[in-house]
Amino acid sequence: MQTFSMHKTICNIKTTAVQEKSEYEKIAEEMVKKWEICHKSGMEPKEIQEILGFSRATYFRRKKFLGSEVARILKSRRPKNLRKTIFGKDIYDLVLKLRTESPTYGKAKIAAIMKRDHKVQISESSVGRILKKLKVPRSQSAPKVKKRRKFDKHAKRWTFKKHSDMKLGERVQIDHMTDKVAGGPDIKHFGAWERFSKYMHANCYSNATSNSAKRFLYELVEVAPYDILSIQVDGGCEFMDEFEEACRELGIELIVLPPAKPKYNGGVERSNGIFRNEFYNDPRRTEYTVTGTRRELLKAVEKYNNYRPHFALKGLTPMEYIKSVQETTVLSQNT
Repeated sequence: MQTFSMHKTICNIKTTAVQEKSEYEKIAEEMVKKWEICHKSGMEPKEIQEILGFSRATYFRRKKFLGSEVARILKSRRPKNLRKTIFGKDIYDLVLKLRTESPTYGKAKIAAIMKRDHKVQISESSVGRILKKLKVPRSQSAPKVKKRRKFDKHAKRWTFKKHSDMKLGERVQIDHMTDKVAGGPDIKHFGAWERFSKYMHANCYSNATSNSAKRFLYELVEVAPYDILSIQVDGGCEFMDEFEEACRELGIELIVLPPAKPKYNGGVERSNGIFRNEFYNDPRRTEYTVTGTRRELLKAVEKYNNYRPHFALKGLTPMEYIKSVQETTVLSQNT
């Protein structure tokens, strides 16, 4: 076996050892300096050894260490001559003035105004460094830095799992969409889709908060004709807080998709499109309030699960497929 580099743990040990030798280097420099001073004064090595308390061999070992690669790593690599700013106080004052007059302007706009109105050739990065040195707050129009979600509670990161390794009720996909009608209230549609049976449950609410998502989850657990083993959602805020706590209380595993990956929830996205085209955009629709829409939506869900055939299920409806699977399971257990 050929090894071209050290293992990362060995590198960490080496780094730690180097950091611990920084004090050792100071002692070595002092010992070498004292020996050379005594030697230049004409003293013999035996006399120097009696005075300083260490031998001539120790002096050469310390001197060799100071000239080695380890000692060079310990020394600071900071340049002696640092780059000095080429902008005077007038440029700093001009940048501060433009930013104070227009708090929403970033470094790009300020640099363009300085070139256009004040004939000052300055780059965007230079303006940015000046703003940073002046400790000016971030522009109000600057995009906010998105914080990465910490998975320190019940939810877990999405990981790939083969479809053949899953069971009925595993990784049920949940998502929500908004139905907007001119002159009417916005309706938040929550839908849950099961990948094996294509079983769909949906309901609508007046808002898309974590409380609404929790209510939908409890309803799903009550009406679903199968055991829900795990749930798969996107990173929306409606699937945090109360919804995550509800999953923990019910003992249901919660899996969160990575950002910008709606295709991983393709099943529920497709079903949302079906309900948008076949229900919400139906010209025969007469109910536009949340209560009236919920009443009509439950009828559409019933039709979807018990009447609408699916080619992926060989013409069966979702409920027919679930019954066939459950009957097969009972027969296999009896035999």
